[in-house]
Amino acid sequence: MSKIYIGVDPGSDGYVSVIAENGVYEFLAIDGTPVQEVSNFIGRFRLRNAVAVLEDVHAVFGSSAKGTFNFGFSKGMLLALLVAHRIPYVLVTPKDWQNEVWINADMVVSYKTTTLKNGKEQKRKGVHTKETSINAARRLFPSVDFRKSEKAKKPHDGKVDALLMAEYGRRKNL
Repeated sequence: MSKIYIGVDPGSDGYVSVIAENGVYEFLAIDGTPVQEVSNFIGRFRLRNAVAVLEDVHAVFGSSAKGTFNFGFSKGMLLALLVAHRIPYVLVTPKDWQNEVWINADMVVSYKTTTLKNGKEQKRKGVHTKETSINAARRLFPSVDFRKSEKAKKPHDGKVDALLMAEYGRRKNL
């Protein structure tokens, strides 16, 4: 029996993405989906050879108390569903899964010039993580539509990240 990899992006606009047998991909948006429906989706993989990769994220400095609470609630709910359905899981930081699936050709960077205390200017390189992940996802999964709906014009970063986390699990043979 081949393994099933579940990627879980617990963000406010998060997603659950699955890489199943024979290259079949399944997706479920978390935002706006009743908890019971999320549970049913995850529960379908309970008695199969599945492992989940859940993004290990924390509160973002400067976020509102409400935003931080909702973020923590979402992560906790998803973790509880994985435990309740007896699906083994691994917590992975964004940096770890990104280092595994991104290549240099995927990178979208910008340079900002900042002035130091001593008056000298310094150029700093910044990576645009959302755009870089979209490039990686398109390279790895060219047949997948990453939009949330047919009406959407841009790829959904939660869907992209969740599928890349599932790919991380597949590559690491978790």
